[in-house]
Order: sequence, then structure tokens, then C-alpha cells
Amino acid sequence: MKVRSSLLQIAATIIFFGALAQAQPHEAARGSGRGSSVQLGDKVVVIPAPEGYEEAGSQFKEVNDRFVSTEAPGADFLLAHLPAAQCQLLRNGAPLELNRYTKIAVMKAIRNLAFAESDMAGAIAEFRKNSGAMFDPDGPTMKAVMENAERGLTNLASRPIELGLNGTQNLGEFDVRPDVYSVMLLITYKVGSEGTQSTMVMLASLTFLKVKQRLLYVTAYRKISSPAALKTELKPGISEMKQFTTKWVNEILAANKEG
Repeated sequence: MKVRSSLLQIAATIIFFGALAQAQPHEAARGSGRGSSVQLGDKVVVIPAPEGYEEAGSQFKEVNDRFVSTEAPGADFLLAHLPAAQCQLLRNGAPLELNRYTKIAVMKAIRNLAFAESDMAGAIAEFRKNSGAMFDPDGPTMKAVMENAERGLTNLASRPIELGLNGTQNLGEFDVRPDVYSVMLLITYKVGSEGTQSTMVMLASLTFLKVKQRLLYVTAYRKISSPAALKTELKPGISEMKQFTTKWVNEILAANKEG
């Protein structure tokens, strides 16, 4: 498959667009409680919600609008999960807050195509080799990400939104199997609007997940309360995110076990 560089670029943009959803038609997945299903070509992939979470994109227009407006141009947004308690607050009329959430997306060009073991191995090798350059805040990929996100968020908020990427730290791989590749990232960026500016720090896990011969980009996010809180929140946050991601990925694989 001659799309390995595109797979990496989409992965880079997906992880950042997902993080930027914290700052202020794709087809809807079916289901909103404990499980959802998505049609990818001739395959139906089942996505159980993480424990304590609900699929929120199909339940709340503001959630769907936020993620669609910040999706990478070459990707299709499929699902977003929020903690069940947060979903209940939204039902009661509370404003949307994205402190912990997940997102699943696919690359448009291959969403209906078989993704082989060799393709998976090649995508991982490409990520290991070139992700540093791809995540460079001064590089063309990240500059395009921020420009696209600014446009999407500005249109959504009906006021100018300014974004700036400070940097990204690759905190290492933590789950590597034939059908799974997970890496932890720390993303820091600035959001400005109407004379105010704030710095956001997000822990994010990015997983390349091959399910039923389809490639999913599975991402999970946890907001660090402030840059100053990194010293106390980073280590436990990483541990929590690793456990959360690995458990959820195992549940997705189990729900789609064939034969």
C-alpha cells in the first residue's frame, strides 16, 4: 500500500485536531450507550464505550459540531466519548467541557479498503522514523494543522480564535503488538480570543489499531489542569492514560473477534 506517508500525516493531524477540540456531513455512528458500530466498506466494526464513558457525538450536537469542525481534512470523524457524568451534565443544560475524552477516526482514502499486516508494520516504521519532523511546530504539517483548526474554531465560535503550538513531547511507546501501536504524547498550545490568551497542556494517547482489516486511529485525551501542575499531574496522568487506553483497546479487539 503506497499511503504510508499519508497515514503518518493523517495520524499527526488527527491527534492535534483532537487536542484542539478542547479550545473552542460525516456519517453518524449508530449507538450511544455501551457500544456503537461503524460501517467501513463491507465491514461493521463494533466500538464499546470505555468503562464509565458514553458515546457523545451522536447524542449532543455541540459535541459533534466541535469534533467535526476540528477534524483533519483527510480523515473522517467517527466517534467521541465523554465521561457518563459529563454527559448527564450536558443533558441538564451545562456547558460543554472537554477535560477527559476520546475520539476515533479513519483515513478517508482507505476507510473501505483492506489493511494488511504488512501495511500496519510499514505505518509503524514510518511513524518511528518521521514523527519527530511531522510534529515540528515550525514544520509545514503542524502549521497547516493550526491554520485549519483556527478556521474551523472561528467559524464554530463566530469570533476570531487564534492558536499557537508550543511543542510536542513524545513520551514513548507503551503497547506494541501486531495489530496495536500506542504512543503517549504531551501537547502544549496557546489559545487566544478577543484579547485573552491561555496555555493548554494535554496528555494524549494515539493508537494505530487494525480491526477487521481496517485501520482506526484511536485517541484519548486528558487535560493537565495548568502548566504549573505538570510536576504533580504528569506522572500519575501517564500511568492512568496507559491503563485506560490499553484496557479500552483490548475491549475493542474482543468485541470484533472473528471466528
